[in-house]
Amino acid sequence: MLKTRAARLSDVAVLPLLAAAAGAVDALAFIALGHVFAGVMTGNLILMAIGLGSGSPGDAVYPLVALAGFGLAVVIAGRFCRTRGGARTDVGPAGDESGADWSRGVFVCLTVEVAFLAAVGVAWAAVGGHPDGDGRAALIAVLSVAMGLQTAAMFAAGPTGAPTTYFTGTLSSLLTDPSGGRPAGSRLAALLAGAVGAAALRTWAPAWAALPPPLCAAGALALALSAGPRGPDP
Repeated sequence: MLKTRAARLSDVAVLPLLAAAAGAVDALAFIALGHVFAGVMTGNLILMAIGLGSGSPGDAVYPLVALAGFGLAVVIAGRFCRTRGGARTDVGPAGDESGADWSRGVFVCLTVEVAFLAAVGVAWAAVGGHPDGDGRAALIAVLSVAMGLQTAAMFAAGPTGAPTTYFTGTLSSLLTDPSGGRPAGSRLAALLAGAVGAAALRTWAPAWAALPPPLCAAGALALALSAGPRGPDP
């Protein structure tokens, strides 16, 4: 099967950059925002259950905030993408649909995500990389909304979209069929690289630790926009 240039760019750069942003966000959320996740909602469900089951309902607050922000963003962004049209698909030779072109709704969701991540980066730097109290809850909410937007955008992106915020299925696929998982492996490696980078910055330059997520997401958005609709390679 042939892939369009836009689809190939998505595999090698756009989706890995989004995965790196998600990895950095979750690393920061867990390290500095009360041991919670902004994109891995199954983990938050378990954390919330632990808080409730252990008789410490206060420990369930941050996971609940993350779940609410993520869920609200997925519902609203998913509906928005549907009303703006799903992914437009350019069918290549032999009926190949691997070169789907992203809809305007997908780009809008990713643009809003970049804005939210940039706002967190500014707020993070303003407190020297050490948020506390109500500031933590606010940052968790905004980061979770950003990850929800990214997740919904990838659902709406059609054949060129892929999971970039949760990877249990991706890891299972790689373990069961390593030969067919190069794009998935690239996303998983990018997720880990983003998490490592954010954790290192949090240790050595805490005020700048929230800078990688908006940079990675903005880079992905810029590359996706620059690709545009293209025909399959000859």
